[in-house]
Amino acid sequence: MVQNRRASENPLQYLSGLNVRTDRRHDRRALSVDEIRRLSETTTAQPERFGMTGYERALLYRLAVETGLRANELRTLKVSSFDLDRCTVTVAAAYSKHRREDILPLRRDTANELRALISGKLPAAGVFNMPKLNQVVKMFRMDLEAAGIPYVDESARYADFHSLRHCTASLLASANVHPKTAQAILRHSKVDLTLSRYSHVYAGQVSGAVESLPDLSLPSSQKQAALRTGTDNVDMLNPQGKNLAFCLALRDGKQRTSADSDGQINRTDDRKTQAAVGVEPTNNGFANRRLRPLGYAADTLA
Repeated sequence: MVQNRRASENPLQYLSGLNVRTDRRHDRRALSVDEIRRLSETTTAQPERFGMTGYERALLYRLAVETGLRANELRTLKVSSFDLDRCTVTVAAAYSKHRREDILPLRRDTANELRALISGKLPAAGVFNMPKLNQVVKMFRMDLEAAGIPYVDESARYADFHSLRHCTASLLASANVHPKTAQAILRHSKVDLTLSRYSHVYAGQVSGAVESLPDLSLPSSQKQAALRTGTDNVDMLNPQGKNLAFCLALRDGKQRTSADSDGQINRTDDRKTQAAVGVEPTNNGFANRRLRPLGYAADTLA
């Protein structure tokens, strides 16, 4: 109205939207592969509900998981929406959420199942005789209960019909499908929505990822080289972590030096240095010919 000059100002411009990341009221979860299979097997054997046979409902759930189609999009599918030879399904722009025609691929085995379902139907006939939205919710909950799958888990996450779309994103992620490809299948405007809202981590994936890290207990390249040359028993550090070569240099009467700011050479305190590395000092400040026990290398090189 402001843009068309029918109002001088927007009375809602001072309102701020809620943060959906902190104000979550209906978090969904993705069913595991085993739960999806159990749901399909159980539903197929269930009686007719809301005008749909168990087989039709099972195929509906399967198609929802494999394509990511929403409930309303599935409801509007006609026989002419499917090209089963090319294994594709087309969602008309009038029924797509972003008002654009979408062509999605189908698995070949699912296409064969659909061929048997729509056999003998006219092109304009609907494929699934889906009930109203509130009845779809009840229908799905009844099938979940029959399969022994909780509608709400211990983390207060819901497994409703729309969670089947979450299954699509999560299964694509677990199959290492590129995020942009998953975004195209789910038809999201931003890849962040695909990754942060719809993709879930399945149990075992985190521990499996940690197990894929390199084994840090294996020897380093330097240690491996020592093993190949047969010098792997030579340890250049004594048990106190002091450099053995430095200890031997002190034993022979050598002293460490450092340069000050004027460029003069200052000698370090021999007694402090020798005590730090485990060498017994003598009265004149030089190291004794006998070292404290530093391991086998001190006796070998003496």
